[in-house]
Amino acid sequence: MHVESDRDFPNLRRHISAWRKRFPMFTHDVNQVEHIVERHIQNFAIAGVQYRQTKSKRYLEIAQHELDEINRVISTVEKLELMAMLSQR
Repeated sequence: MHVESDRDFPNLRRHISAWRKRFPMFTHDVNQVEHIVERHIQNFAIAGVQYRQTKSKRYLEIAQHELDEINRVISTVEKLELMAMLSQR
């Protein structure tokens, strides 16, 4: 999964919910990942509002940085998911 804009956030939330169902033993860890992602989503929204208020490119850069951080977290979790699936077989 790769997040490119705020329109991908609902799909991301469904994806996290699927992780919670797929790995019930690790719900605490999934909750922590969800908390991290939600914090980045909130920071993304704040940067978007500040951009609309000021038209400063700096806030667009901040918003892009938040999307990059979300993608980094997702990538890490997907790698761990792959390792868990491979270790089961």
